[in-house]
Amino acid sequence: MEKKRSFFNLEETLKQAADAFTALDPAEAATRAGVEFIEDNREIKVPFINQTFLVRHPGGQVKTEEGENASIYLAIIILHYLVNAKGEPLTGRWIAYRHLPGGDIYTGPFQNRAVTPFLKTFGERPAEFQKAAEALGGYRLDLGGISMVVPVLPRVPICFTIWPGDEEMPTSANILFDEAAPSYLPTEDYAHLPAIVNGAMKGKV
Repeated sequence: MEKKRSFFNLEETLKQAADAFTALDPAEAATRAGVEFIEDNREIKVPFINQTFLVRHPGGQVKTEEGENASIYLAIIILHYLVNAKGEPLTGRWIAYRHLPGGDIYTGPFQNRAVTPFLKTFGERPAEFQKAAEALGGYRLDLGGISMVVPVLPRVPICFTIWPGDEEMPTSANILFDEAAPSYLPTEDYAHLPAIVNGAMKGKV
């Protein structure tokens, strides 16, 4: 029986992801993920937020274009993206984390891990939030409040929203995913991605 994947055992998680990736046809995996397969080098070129990573097949080594190893978190997410991508088109319909498969069980931890840190970082600085998101290729969306979509992976956009407060209501925030999100990453990975994006936005202000 396959072991349950856990971010508390990152090395094993990475090994399982690399093994699953190695078993794939890299050209087909790249097509489903909307990325480029460089056949001469046996590498897949994967844009991730404001960087580009190269994934070697077979083996699943994930490096920057400068040849540095990706962090274990990023390597796991990028490999999961290539392994799980089904090639489904994005819907343009946005759903909460609780509507992802199994997400309703972890709504509290997602709030603490993703939404609350984002709110603390940008809740009182909405103009800086918009500017930082745009610096990462983000664009404005009309969902009420200040909503910015950041393209994290080619087929994994994430929508960050701030509703500025007033005398009666405090500032609030939310993070949404395209309805096609389950066709590209496991739900657990979506719990970690917003913090990575939030960190990248903080680096732009």
